[in-house]
Amino acid sequence: MQLLNFKEPIDLSDYTLIIPSVSVGNVPQLTVDLLITTLKLKNVAALWHPGLVASVGADPFYSESKILCTACELYANIEKKVAALQIRSTIETRLIQKFFSELIASLLTLNIGKVVILATGFDYELHNIAEKDTFHYITNTSESEVAMKMSSVKPLLRSASGKLIINGAGFGPNLYEAVSEKLKCILIVKYVSEGENIFDAQVFLNKLFQYINVSNDKFVFPSSWKFVYGAPPPIGLF
Repeated sequence: MQLLNFKEPIDLSDYTLIIPSVSVGNVPQLTVDLLITTLKLKNVAALWHPGLVASVGADPFYSESKILCTACELYANIEKKVAALQIRSTIETRLIQKFFSELIASLLTLNIGKVVILATGFDYELHNIAEKDTFHYITNTSESEVAMKMSSVKPLLRSASGKLIINGAGFGPNLYEAVSEKLKCILIVKYVSEGENIFDAQVFLNKLFQYINVSNDKFVFPSSWKFVYGAPPPIGLF
């Protein structure tokens, strides 16, 4: 079974791949949506796997577009060698390890250079209120390099048993553990609250830009962000 179905041939060797974990406030997904529109990433492939809950909807980026989006798609910017795997659905618990292993095998085949996993955790997990705006990370690369690239970041600490526990981070920690055995990888976590998290996404993207060395003057919001709480009610209701 082919995991990724490319629309046209593309060489992704040495690309940095961004993967959002479905976690608190959907901030990682919002961040990737904002990344796609701000850097004008192009839709290059669709990903299908039996572990992904199928979904289909209108193009979330451009209201005039007639293109449909599916549960998981790959976007890329050739000039900046940045790619993003946008996940818009959940993954079946029974099949998640199979999904991870097949995804990693595909990334190795594509010669992806580095994987950046975005996740969020519940901010009430932080006991020191002064830390609520800080980011945390764990990486299998140089920690000093990460600290030089990103300001106000702190290493994630493992539990006494060696586990990486981040409540609310979804599959992010488990995916990091799997990917870091095969590829250069970093997991970046922002602690947030549920609610209207557009600002959190902007802060997260700025932090990501620091890490991948991308300069940015302004954000380009996806058209779907006009209806964060749903479109206006049909007039026929009244």
